[in-house]
Amino acid sequence: MELNRNVGLSFSRNQLDWARKAAFASALLLGLLAGCGGGGETEVAQAADAAKAANAPKAAMAAQQAPDAVDGAAADPAAAAAEEDLEPAEEQERAQRAALLRAPTLAAASGRAPVGVNLEGLYDWARLQPFVDLMKTARPWGTVDAPWEERAEVDALGWPTGDAGVIVNVRTFEPGDERKAYRYLTRGVYKLKFKGRATVATTSVNVTVRGYRYDAAANRSTADVVVGAGADAIMLTFRNTRGGVKNVSLRRPGYGATETFTNEFREAMQPFGVLRLMDFLRTNDNPVRGWGERTTPASATQASRKGGAIEYAIQIANEFDKDIWINIPSGANDTYVRQLALLLRRDLAPGRVVYVEYSNELWNFIFPQATENLEAAVREAVEGDRTLTNGRLCTRELFNANVGECNKYHAGYNRIGKRVVQISDIFADVFGAAAMNNRVRVVYATQFASPGIAEQVLKNIATYRGQPSSKFYAVATAPYFYLSEQLASSEWASQEQILQSLQSSLNSENEPYFAAGALENGAFVRKAYRGGLNSGASHKALADFYGLKSIAYEGGPDLRQNPANATTKIAANRDVKMGALVRNELAQWFGCGNDLFMHFSLTSSWDRYGYWGLTNDPLEPAGPKYAAAREIALRDRATLTSCR
Repeated sequence: MELNRNVGLSFSRNQLDWARKAAFASALLLGLLAGCGGGGETEVAQAADAAKAANAPKAAMAAQQAPDAVDGAAADPAAAAAEEDLEPAEEQERAQRAALLRAPTLAAASGRAPVGVNLEGLYDWARLQPFVDLMKTARPWGTVDAPWEERAEVDALGWPTGDAGVIVNVRTFEPGDERKAYRYLTRGVYKLKFKGRATVATTSVNVTVRGYRYDAAANRSTADVVVGAGADAIMLTFRNTRGGVKNVSLRRPGYGATETFTNEFREAMQPFGVLRLMDFLRTNDNPVRGWGERTTPASATQASRKGGAIEYAIQIANEFDKDIWINIPSGANDTYVRQLALLLRRDLAPGRVVYVEYSNELWNFIFPQATENLEAAVREAVEGDRTLTNGRLCTRELFNANVGECNKYHAGYNRIGKRVVQISDIFADVFGAAAMNNRVRVVYATQFASPGIAEQVLKNIATYRGQPSSKFYAVATAPYFYLSEQLASSEWASQEQILQSLQSSLNSENEPYFAAGALENGAFVRKAYRGGLNSGASHKALADFYGLKSIAYEGGPDLRQNPANATTKIAANRDVKMGALVRNELAQWFGCGNDLFMHFSLTSSWDRYGYWGLTNDPLEPAGPKYAAAREIALRDRATLTSCR
């Protein structure tokens, strides 16, 4: 979340918790099971309410059992190649070795404007699905009678230890999706494989299970899951398992046995050189503390609260010649950080860069990690760390009274800087000093609308921990421009009014502050920062003073989270003027001497949760926003010189 300079609080992206989106997808699935067919939002809401009231009756889950005998389905050459029975970790390792052989050893073409993108989180309902194996983004396992409740008994890796059901994929329907191919799953034969034996069934509309085979010697089962026209969900149940199933995979049609990522994923991110994996890694409210707790390629799903496996992030970098931006969970201990650095040093291809950020928006109390950081700061200060309070010894009583330097919020800001430096020191120990600010780029992320936070933290680091430029690479902010609150809630705002409001925010609240300067008597003045506190210096001025880069971890247009007038907002996203706004922000950002800009985000639905995506259709990565970002990403940076 960023603070709008004029109107107070606004959202930098979906702060309403992705779980609400998952709940909506569950409601859609329940509607399908009840025969509602997945129509408009009203029908889905009614279906969800009805399902809740009825407590998801078991009758809706009547199994369509698959025959054990072969039904004579035509052989699939890709599936035949997939018959080799590899464990998930071994399969991923083999694919990664192949990717390393293909990966270029040089960075992306030099001289281009450094434009990157944030990726969506790993969910069964996410727009851009990265994995060929749909089970990688399936929900955690549920019971056979209520797969959506995610309450199955599971082992340490998340595989069910008894009969269970799973929601594999759900296509949500939003305004603007009416004529999109995205609305439905790709038709064809999906190849199911798993360890163990089961009676496999589905109640999903226009989806059938056929050709079940069991190899007793290998204790392995295979089957075809056939998706027909108009199917928008896949749910599977596994009965008569005698102890559960493991290593379940469901591969999309048309892919070879060793392919990990989808063609749509490859094509959508192709123009952009850096990928921020904050949502991919489920950074917000991530419970992981130790290295052994994290998701691995062998985990039952990559879509749990622990986020995706770092190994897949590395494979993306290697296979697609991308630099990656990794977010470390807020509670991760030093051993986790060291093991992460060791894994990256071992497996990240030569020529690839990794940006490293501590958690995400630790100043933003919409996210639980902000409170966690604040509590840790008070605890560490009370235990004697005076660097967090500029030399003052503080007690809990003084923090509660907010006396002088015993300001818990300021201590929290300073703890972020402290932890960033600690993380940087661990990476330097693993990679060596020469790699720092080169192959490894640790960043300090802060709030764009409140540069005073960064001014305080950077001065604290310089005082107690060394020169910031010797510890990390950049100051990172999130320069969003906003639709006014009034227009966001209006049912009658015109497309032109929406675009004009965004233009006004960009012109007055963002672009002037991209330059090095400071606020003086309410006006922004181009000038260098000279040190001190409460100077009103911009982030670019602070970065210049401390020898750091000024980069954006997120940014772009924010139409806010409001269901009002969705059709008009979607039309505004498809307007060429929206593309011009995206283009103008990027051009001004680079023209004023800033560095990497990470748009939020590459893909998303356009709905009441926000309109973040450069496109809302991963099958058609086009439209004015996507085209504008792509154009700047392919531009010679030397041509971007205007700083109004």
